[in-house]
Amino acid sequence: MKDNQYIKSAQQKLIDYCSNITRIYLISVKVDTMGELKSFKLGLIVDNSVKSTSELAGHLYFYVDSELPYDLVIYKEEEFESLKNEIGTFAWKIYNSGTVLYG
Repeated sequence: MKDNQYIKSAQQKLIDYCSNITRIYLISVKVDTMGELKSFKLGLIVDNSVKSTSELAGHLYFYVDSELPYDLVIYKEEEFESLKNEIGTFAWKIYNSGTVLYG
């Protein structure tokens, strides 16, 4: 699914808009009964210089358009590194079952 045109397009737009992104994970996808992609969720890891991940998310949703609905989960690098090995955290799930698209 990582080669899907909608996912690749959104990924490239995110990278072009935000130079603070160090990694992008494909976390999940939703498909219809015919196997067509309907929505997707991406995990963004950004450098620690980002002051507010929630403010960044607002900007990204506003400026990065996609033909399909998408969700973003954003972690600062330091936060992600400290949580990715703690079983049960969402960062752990992303790290262990997400697909790296960038970085």
